[in-house]
Amino acid sequence: MPNHLHSPGASPRELEVLKLGVLFDKHFFNGVPTKVHFIPDSTMVGTWVDEQGGANLNIGLDRIQFMNSDQLAFLVAHEYGHLVLKHPAKTLEIQKQYGISSTLDEFMLPFDAKRDYSKLMRDMELQADLFGTKLVMGLGRDPVSGSSFLLGETKSMQHPEGTLRVAKIKSSQDSLVAEDFSKTLSDLGIQLGDAEVFAALAPNGQARFGANDTTVKAMVEEQPSHATHEGYAGQALYGFEVSVMLTVAILACAAPWWWRKTSVG
Repeated sequence: MPNHLHSPGASPRELEVLKLGVLFDKHFFNGVPTKVHFIPDSTMVGTWVDEQGGANLNIGLDRIQFMNSDQLAFLVAHEYGHLVLKHPAKTLEIQKQYGISSTLDEFMLPFDAKRDYSKLMRDMELQADLFGTKLVMGLGRDPVSGSSFLLGETKSMQHPEGTLRVAKIKSSQDSLVAEDFSKTLSDLGIQLGDAEVFAALAPNGQARFGANDTTVKAMVEEQPSHATHEGYAGQALYGFEVSVMLTVAILACAAPWWWRKTSVG
């Protein structure tokens, strides 16, 4: 088991994120830890790869504070879908292709380019949804219930509408094969030698974690200065941001007309 760091005084939801991370890291990345960055006063969630090739997961604490266990499992599974499917690298390739380095660049794309760019970005979200669905099913949980928090999400440049995403998860659930975590769980149980932790990772969805639990540790660091860059997969562009930019653009276009009208008056 790799040497992880632990965040003292972590909340039950933070500990659940970390324990899911340990499970998925063991299953997909040979136990190499994903760096988890818990960000206060934020709803931002996303994945990215640092200059050393390390996987990173940003979790806004405001995003998860009211989530139940199934929803939290789907959120983390979805983000690991981005990592396993190498979406952070694909995102950077796509953004380089379209000359995107900021949200404003996305907004200023010509219509055809914006449509094609948005389709590529939204397709990755749908791929991560289906990947996450398999992981959640492997944990013995309901992916439709787990993804229910998406129902309030509006369509954006990078994300399909939440109701569409949940509908696709529901329609695909029966045709997907659940990820098999049996060997991973067994290996973790043997290595950790702790029945409570094994039970927490087992696919029963019943475990809750106390703030003093330090048995399973995951790497936790302060948010790095570059963690808010526009290039990581999973970053949300919310409808509010689009509305604000659209309003600014309309006002900018209307200003010359208004000035001419008032001048003539």
